[in-house]
Amino acid sequence: GMAVLVDLLDDLGVRGTFFLEGRTAEMTECSVLCGHCIGLHGYDHEDLTGRETGVVPDVREVLERGFIAVEDGVSRPTCFRAPYMSADGNVLDSVRSMGILHDSSMYTEVGGSSDPYLIHGMTEHPVPKARDPRGKVIAAYLWPMHEGKRVPQDYVEMARGRSHMVLATHTWHMVETRDGGPMDPAWVQGNADNVRTVLEGILDLGFEADVIGRFRRS
Repeated sequence: GMAVLVDLLDDLGVRGTFFLEGRTAEMTECSVLCGHCIGLHGYDHEDLTGRETGVVPDVREVLERGFIAVEDGVSRPTCFRAPYMSADGNVLDSVRSMGILHDSSMYTEVGGSSDPYLIHGMTEHPVPKARDPRGKVIAAYLWPMHEGKRVPQDYVEMARGRSHMVLATHTWHMVETRDGGPMDPAWVQGNADNVRTVLEGILDLGFEADVIGRFRRS
């Protein structure tokens, strides 16, 4: 999935922001990410606040372990997204103490502003939530589109009229469903085509593609 997404971004001349778990950096060949922005996503997708699992890890130890693994295996991370999009002040303070100044672990309120703002000494780049023309809530995560539950135009229309649009997906979701396992090649190609349609549509609205964190070459 990482390779599929990187090939697409490179073809469009767009740099992406890839939030990596430390374990991924240790176990996966990530050289394809050269030229893209690298962020931290914990060590092993831990629930850092306990909201999802009820278990709170040693936040500082987990983040330091993940940071070192990503830095050693790929590149020094310059931004952060919490697993499960679940972060609190303790998490953000720990991330900030590592020199990371950009976070993207928050959703906006439904229909709220998606402009960056300051929180715990960091710049927050929130992931938008809105309502589609049918009144249903839509978040700027592409996984429903990958599973046939939304179409590219839903996300293009979501971006219309905004000054900032953080668009997100999972690399694995390019090639695998949540419950059904690996996708066949036609499905994977369809996902790539749909992501291309979303990106091109948003760029056609006048947006300029950018990364979330400060950029460092790998």
